[in-house]
Amino acid sequence: MKSLIVIFLVLIASAIATLLFMEEPGYVLFAYGDMSIETSMAFYIVAMVVALLVLYGVIRFLVGLFGLPGNMSARRKQKKALACQKGLALGMAEMTEGRWHKAEKLLVQSARRGDSPTLNYLSAARAAQAQGAYDRRDEYLRQASQAEAGAEVSVGLTQAELQLDHGETGPATSTLRHMNDVAPGHPQLLRLRARLYRETGDSASLLNVLPELRKAKALDNEALNEMEAEAFTARAAELASAGDLGKLEGTWVNLPKTSRSRNELVEPYARALINLNEPDRAEVVLRSSLKQNWNERLVELYGQLNVNDTNRAISVAEGWLRDHRRDPVLLLTLGRLCKKGKAWGKARGYLESSVNAKPTPEAYRELGEILDQVGEEKLAQDAYRKGLQVAVDGSLSEPVVPVAPKPEAGKPLSGRRRGKMGQPRLSSA
Repeated sequence: MKSLIVIFLVLIASAIATLLFMEEPGYVLFAYGDMSIETSMAFYIVAMVVALLVLYGVIRFLVGLFGLPGNMSARRKQKKALACQKGLALGMAEMTEGRWHKAEKLLVQSARRGDSPTLNYLSAARAAQAQGAYDRRDEYLRQASQAEAGAEVSVGLTQAELQLDHGETGPATSTLRHMNDVAPGHPQLLRLRARLYRETGDSASLLNVLPELRKAKALDNEALNEMEAEAFTARAAELASAGDLGKLEGTWVNLPKTSRSRNELVEPYARALINLNEPDRAEVVLRSSLKQNWNERLVELYGQLNVNDTNRAISVAEGWLRDHRRDPVLLLTLGRLCKKGKAWGKARGYLESSVNAKPTPEAYRELGEILDQVGEEKLAQDAYRKGLQVAVDGSLSEPVVPVAPKPEAGKPLSGRRRGKMGQPRLSSA
């Protein structure tokens, strides 16, 4: 399109010039000393155009002549680059199909023909490791690092990944420490560090790297949350075993605020506090968390607390009944708390309500212990038997609440009255 426009403009210019020269041809005079040359204006213009075209052609020819070696070198480089890329593509295809030896051969051959063989050598290192040839793997990594400038990061990260794949945690630690100096904050580096800490069980370091992973968006939120729960659970257990309450609380406080509201982190923290003989601290944590998010695992844990003020704990748990009246776990928790407070009648009522809502081995065991405590051995044995049946079969084929033997005529069972939950229970007196 542009050529047609240029031609069109040239034709118009030529037509205009022809008309002008027809009316007034003009002339051009060259004089030098006694010699002079006179010609028409039209001829002069044509001659100048031809001369400029010839000069342009000569210049282009000379530029091409002197630039020929450079052009040939560029073509050779292009050819080598294409050969290297083709070898890389073929080698990667062989790797995909699991033909490691053939892949390694193609990758190394094409790497030696190319000017940018880093990726070829790195892929060859992976192929060598797949064959168990770790010496060749390390040699390819060395050649990759020397192949071209600026490849240190990619080579180092690949080396660390391969070392982790082979279980070389010691060398991988050194490699990642060096890479952290070279490229701190690199997403792949952070992922590899997290992987190393998980595989070595270094929960403290894993917790420390999590904020960097979040900032770099190196993993999705679901994976980060799972990793955080795993790391904190392990770290809390470690600190509880070491008896270090200060570090445990410091680790908890350093967690993001949103993390401290997650049940999967609240539970291990509360368990660690319990193991450190700090049940009242655990009670505060559990109560605060359950106020925001109801969770049956935390409710069950609340019932295992040996707090100083058992009656207050019972009052708190009974307050939850307003919204969770038929919750079998809450009823089990209340039964356990009342058992700790030696309120045998209330404990029995809550536990019977719990097994009525959902029979569980734990509730039957607690109920059996209560019945033993008040001297009803046959009912206790019945409760233990039913708990074992639920544990083995997952269900019952008979009434869930242990049934007392029928009293003789005119002799009602002593010590029995109706509890607050509508279930018969013994007097706590």
